[in-house]
Amino acid sequence: MITPHFSVRQDAEFVYIDIKVTHIKAQNVELRAEDDIFMFSLPPYYLRLHFPGNLVDDDRASASFDLDTSLLAVKFPKENPGEDFPDLDLMTKLLARVGEEAQTDSAGGSSTPVVSNKIMIEELGSDHDSDNQAMDEGLTCAQRKYFLELNDAENFDWQITQELPSAEQESLLSAKYGFNLQYSGFLRQTAETGNDINDLDSPESSTIDSRSKERVEKEDKKFDPGYYLSDLLENEDITELIEFKPRLVLSIQQSLQGKSADAMAEMEFTELEKKRMMNLPRRTYIIDSMVCLKAVYLGLIPILFGYSYDVRATLDDHTSESAWTVGKLAANIACLDSSFTSIWQVMIACTRRSLAYPLYRNWELSQSCWDDVYYILRGGKRAVLKALLDVNHLFSFHDVYYVYSKIVLEDYCAWIQTAR
Repeated sequence: MITPHFSVRQDAEFVYIDIKVTHIKAQNVELRAEDDIFMFSLPPYYLRLHFPGNLVDDDRASASFDLDTSLLAVKFPKENPGEDFPDLDLMTKLLARVGEEAQTDSAGGSSTPVVSNKIMIEELGSDHDSDNQAMDEGLTCAQRKYFLELNDAENFDWQITQELPSAEQESLLSAKYGFNLQYSGFLRQTAETGNDINDLDSPESSTIDSRSKERVEKEDKKFDPGYYLSDLLENEDITELIEFKPRLVLSIQQSLQGKSADAMAEMEFTELEKKRMMNLPRRTYIIDSMVCLKAVYLGLIPILFGYSYDVRATLDDHTSESAWTVGKLAANIACLDSSFTSIWQVMIACTRRSLAYPLYRNWELSQSCWDDVYYILRGGKRAVLKALLDVNHLFSFHDVYYVYSKIVLEDYCAWIQTAR
């Protein structure tokens, strides 16, 4: 089945769903709304949306098809008029499967879709106790011994002591890297076929500690004092980059001026961005500890920093080298480094890399990039998603660098839509 392109909007009483389809036949169309689920079926198209509130399927619902635009316009009333449905522009979130619900960690840090666990069969009461007593009186000694051993086995604590694997054990079990440390084996081939972003000698046999250590060593080796001084003293071109105002940052500043942060919820996605969201994987992200959750959030920062640097270096017009620039400046891409435990550590690593690897190596330029990262984060998850979609597009069609789209960027684009 094909998921059609769609968009959703609302007013106080209705939810409007515009679906792009071709060669429509009225007798084959199926539209249905039940509670918070909307379903559209027209072979080979199928669309199921999970809304944050309930819809009503009654006489007020309607649908019409525009032959000129091939657009099916569907309208369903809200169960509670005046209720606001948040995040209707976050398509991956709307496409969540039935049975998935938002799970917020104990610190309120994240909301990730997980399949709810339900008891399928529950015995509410029985008269088996008296029956068991009568049966027990007729057992032989051997049978009683067997059932006692069986009962002991059921009550035994089978949970073994759990310890984190050592660096040696972690290496033997194969390296884990990427988003939430859930990938391995992806760099085995690309590391040998001209992957200029990769800074690791043996990524598939590395550990978290070894990747961090190797990153620092290679940054120290790569830093060129003469290059840095040259950019410091002859910086006419760099001055232009420092004074440049990126489009995304400028729009965020204008939206925030004189308004609360809630105003950023009105940021709209372009048709191209909506199309890119439609192509994202639909996965369930279970981040089961605060340590892992913090690492995932910190992993956003190097990507946004690399993106901000490239936007300034190219004056908001990406080049064929943009993927390399972003990847080289992001330590969690070039070195798969996920060892950071604080924003300060991330900032040090990104700044070091910005003074050692790219074309322009200037302290003030790096600080301007941090200003951009600040405003992108101030813009909320929609602003972050816009930047991530742009970065993912740079990588996804590259012959070699596409691997970083698969192990890092696609997941961030999908996950950020449900993060808080």
